[in-house]
Amino acid sequence: MPNRTIYVADADMPIFEKAQQLAGDNLSATIVQALRRFVETEEAKVSGFEEITVSVGKGRPYMRKQFRGRIIARRRLSVQDDTKWLLLTVYQTAKGRFALYTRYTANWSGWSNRQRKASKSKRAYEEGSQWDWEWNWDMSSHDWSSAYEDERRLEVFETLEELKEQIPEELYEAIAQYLKGGDLEILDI
Repeated sequence: MPNRTIYVADADMPIFEKAQQLAGDNLSATIVQALRRFVETEEAKVSGFEEITVSVGKGRPYMRKQFRGRIIARRRLSVQDDTKWLLLTVYQTAKGRFALYTRYTANWSGWSNRQRKASKSKRAYEEGSQWDWEWNWDMSSHDWSSAYEDERRLEVFETLEELKEQIPEELYEAIAQYLKGGDLEILDI
């Protein structure tokens, strides 16, 4: 096997020596491993991929998972009688798979059934004077603990067809169109 000479600047010697100490007798394999990772990362960047880190689990602490990919679609759906949001993010991975990241989170936008009523008359309304708020909400039976716990999942699919069963039809169609290059309409305006 041919020898390669690596020149190390004096300022970088401490890190080189630490690597030698950690690698033991096989610093060459460690350098090749680092170069392989560097090349993969740079090639992925050129192709539009980046390091993606997501949190998975139900409630804290979450486990973190990392992969190379790029976002190809996002959707937010209202679920459980508008009490939660289902956030869907679909990634294309650097190895050509599809990663579906789902996150259930509280929908605080509909936290009450407030209805405004003018306190006096139409004139009071037009003048922007006082309003009475009607709070039609029985909080006694609501389980607040579920609102604070987000559930987050990451599932990986080999093909778009496998992913199809897990996402809404309109999201699937948008992804298929994007992958065919049909996400750009050239207008003659």
